[in-house]
Amino acid sequence: MNISRNDNRAYRAITLDNGLKVLLVQDKDSTKAAASMAVNAGHFDDPLDRQGLAHFLEHMLFLGTDQYPDSGSFNNFVSQAGGNTNAWTGTEHTCYFFDINNQEFEEALAQFSRFFIAPLLNPAETEKERNAIEAEFKLKIKDDGRRIYQAHKETVNPAHPFAKFSVGNLQTLADRERCISDELRDFFNNHYQAQWMTLVICANEELDTLQSWTQTYFTAINGNKKLKKPEISEPLYRKQDLGKVLHIEPHKHMQKLIVSFAMPNIDDFYRHKTVSFIAHLLGYEGAGSLYSILKEQGWINALSAGGGINGSNFKDFNISLALTDEGIEYFEDIIEMVFEYICLINNNTEKLPRLYQDKKNLLQIAFDNQEKSRLIDWVSNLSINMQHYDEANYVQGDYLMEGFKKATHEMAMQWLTPHNMRIVLIHPDVEPEHKTAWYNTPYKVEQVSQSWLDALSDINKPLAEMLLPTANPYLTKEVILYDVKKPQTKPELLVKEPGFDFWFKQDNTFRVAKGHFYLAMDSDFAVKDVKHMALTRLFTDLFMDSVGEQFYPAELAGLSYHLTSHQGGLTLHTAGLSSSQLELVDQLIDALFNVEICAKRFAEYKKQLVRHWRNSNQNKPVSELFSILGAKIMPWNPRPSELASALKNTCFQQFNEFRTDFFKALHVESFLHGNWQQNDAIAFQKKVADHLRHATIIEDLRRPLFEIQKVTRYELELPCSDHAMVIYYQAQTDSVTEKVKMMALNHLINQDYFNELRTTQQLGYLVGAGYAPFNTRAGMAFYIQSPKFDAKTLLRRHNSFINNYLENIDALDEKNWQQQKHGLSTHIAEKDKNLRLRSQRLWLAIGNRDHEFHMQQRLLEALNALTLKDLKAYALRLFNEDRPRYELLSSAKVNKSQNMPLCSQSL
Repeated sequence: MNISRNDNRAYRAITLDNGLKVLLVQDKDSTKAAASMAVNAGHFDDPLDRQGLAHFLEHMLFLGTDQYPDSGSFNNFVSQAGGNTNAWTGTEHTCYFFDINNQEFEEALAQFSRFFIAPLLNPAETEKERNAIEAEFKLKIKDDGRRIYQAHKETVNPAHPFAKFSVGNLQTLADRERCISDELRDFFNNHYQAQWMTLVICANEELDTLQSWTQTYFTAINGNKKLKKPEISEPLYRKQDLGKVLHIEPHKHMQKLIVSFAMPNIDDFYRHKTVSFIAHLLGYEGAGSLYSILKEQGWINALSAGGGINGSNFKDFNISLALTDEGIEYFEDIIEMVFEYICLINNNTEKLPRLYQDKKNLLQIAFDNQEKSRLIDWVSNLSINMQHYDEANYVQGDYLMEGFKKATHEMAMQWLTPHNMRIVLIHPDVEPEHKTAWYNTPYKVEQVSQSWLDALSDINKPLAEMLLPTANPYLTKEVILYDVKKPQTKPELLVKEPGFDFWFKQDNTFRVAKGHFYLAMDSDFAVKDVKHMALTRLFTDLFMDSVGEQFYPAELAGLSYHLTSHQGGLTLHTAGLSSSQLELVDQLIDALFNVEICAKRFAEYKKQLVRHWRNSNQNKPVSELFSILGAKIMPWNPRPSELASALKNTCFQQFNEFRTDFFKALHVESFLHGNWQQNDAIAFQKKVADHLRHATIIEDLRRPLFEIQKVTRYELELPCSDHAMVIYYQAQTDSVTEKVKMMALNHLINQDYFNELRTTQQLGYLVGAGYAPFNTRAGMAFYIQSPKFDAKTLLRRHNSFINNYLENIDALDEKNWQQQKHGLSTHIAEKDKNLRLRSQRLWLAIGNRDHEFHMQQRLLEALNALTLKDLKAYALRLFNEDRPRYELLSSAKVNKSQNMPLCSQSL
């Protein structure tokens, strides 16, 4: 099996007698174990009269099996053992996954395996879970992704399974002559067969042990190696489905053009990444690119290529463009320029092998310097890879580029023709002729004129200013992994001067040729008032827009950079290969002070940002309540509506004055971490200091925090059909002891809260409890969003749950407490999986002034010292009815006028 040079895991691929393909992985360094099962069955397999059945079955498998009949028992077991579990249903695959303490892994596998052998599919549970499916459907009823997706479904070949409604609701899943649980069982028996499943198991155990467990627990899955999955016989598009313009009206303001080309299945191209390489050429953002020319015209804000739906007999190759207000008027001209750029590619086939080699080298470098991701994410991705790639390439398949193949390239380019095109135009000014089922999306379909298609077909010459990518300057340096001169356990403060701290740590753990650099700049002008806070955010967008073309080759070379706003200023973060990163940072800091931002882009981004902030009150009510909560507790984090109002009335001159003022007086903190040596860091910090030499020094800004002093309720109406509730308890001190008490209480209560209010009482799809700190102060939040119950009912049910919990808290015995403690301890003690996570943690510690970098250890010590008696006493104090807290309640508003002012009252 092809694995990365820095991958120290051991692998073994086996196939059980029932046809189940399994990949066993030993990871000696991991404190957690994980497993994922991918099933080659999804909503395409739904019976025509039972749309949403595959999705419903995914929910039902968590609600009891023959040997573990209690609803939610697996979720509870995993949660208490410091783990997580989830699942998703796609078009042709469904995936189930979990992670957990290594010690509890075998027992978790025993429970997990029964999902696929003998789920109960209890009729009583189907009744409840059908309501959860309905709530999930209603939750996304105004989601533009779902709404646009449905319009797509209704304009393809209706005989193709893509046309089916994937989510399901009370209508499609209602009981008929037979109970729905019987139909679920039929679906399970027909589609959940071992030969169509792929399983990944990863733990710190020996491979022989993992193989023994696999054979013990998964051999009983029903399977037949000889049985093949039936192929989809219908094409996604008939001839009459092509050459169309689909106008779709979004819910939130959006202007987007998608030029889509129909392709067959492209899985066979994965070794050469033929289609991905074409997407790379069309999505290029450097000088002379399609993106650069259209942006210069003022017609687009963003361009991406290669995305789109795909499946076992189809692939949509999409060129997606975010349009400006002007661009929407010129969408036909934009499409013509797309074909002119395609012509450029076709006319320069002899130049492509060299560009291909650049991309291949980058992917190989990326693969060789691959970092471990979160284990639960890694195993779930791998189980899906096993459905598509041959055994040798389970791990490397996404990175493989075996060489440029002219024949397959030319075959793929033949699909990028006008007569094989569909156009999707998403904009608010549609004159609709139809509304979709389920989501009521207004849309209109027009036929593209034959004469225009013929004219597009005649294009045989690119525009003179169009250019293919050039040799990448960031790939000229050799990628070297430096020896560790002096192993460091924590970052070292290399420079401490008034207004400027520079921290450094050479990585001696992950040993990849990568690194991270952070630069935080605090300025009084970032927080002078709401207008300045809005301008700080606008500057980040405009900066990233202004330097995009200049630094696009750096992105292609495996480097990334982001300028973001924080409470008090700006943070520049770069990441990726260490070989050329410091030169990139040098150029980026220079650009911060000197890059030219034009008035036209200022006007465009200001307009887009104001729209974005004004649209935020159309988010899920729970999201809106959390936004309000954050603004109440963190004064430097105002509500989007306040930011929109403040920015609306600013002009370009004010922006330029703000930019000058911001950089006049700064406090700067920076951190370099990764594959560099100390002499690199010392030389580099001098360059950084030189850029900042003209700035006056200020003290670092302490982020203000509002302390909740009393029980306060906020009530508001939102333009949404759902109701919502958020209850927030803030820690009364900054002590580590109280932090741990809140974390422990959340660990004990969150799964019970979900099981009772979501699964049993079926209040809604979004229900949960979580540890929620703001500005380092610990906190705990409870939230519910419901399509059926008003906010005050949700609050009553919440209070009833809390009261019952407190009445029964003495039932928690010492043995159970120690198990729960162990699970939380695993969560807190979890090692950084990769350089990125290590860098994030150390940078966060620097920002929080934890210069000993020992918060993890302090939390573990506090948890170890926490007794059951102390925790019970804390729970009674925290949930006392007079304890200061915020109660945020939202009700549905019938009309679409601006949301009413908050009504606040102390209770």
